[in-house]
Amino acid sequence: MKTIKFFSFLAFMLAASLNVFSQNKTGQVYLIRSTGYTGSAVNYRLYIDDQLACKLKNKSFSVHDIGIGQHTVSVVSGGISNGKKSAPLTITVVEGKANYVSVVSTQSGYVNKLTCQEITQNSADPLLAKATQNKNCLPAK
Repeated sequence: MKTIKFFSFLAFMLAASLNVFSQNKTGQVYLIRSTGYTGSAVNYRLYIDDQLACKLKNKSFSVHDIGIGQHTVSVVSGGISNGKKSAPLTITVVEGKANYVSVVSTQSGYVNKLTCQEITQNSADPLLAKATQNKNCLPAK
């Protein structure tokens, strides 16, 4: 009888320890679009690790929980564009911390160029205050 109790206890402890270690550690990534009038009529598509994460209108943001470690963020304009993603921005996500990524639009001649830029919380707070959160980034098809 003692052997059964011992093995039952051992199995319970093993299952409990595996459950603790299998939890994914995450951090948050805020994707912020506040680009003024440039491209304000079209959605921008933002990608995390080459996977579509969100379609954002101007003056909006989204929050994503992603695993810790290094990730890439890129953007492409909707509407009439060449369809090429911006150069990827590499960010390091730390457990329990937030990363803030802003879409930056620059113009060179007649060409509009979109890029992603990591910003501090102090820089993000005023942008977030003027923006609305998009909680339904990828509507069902």
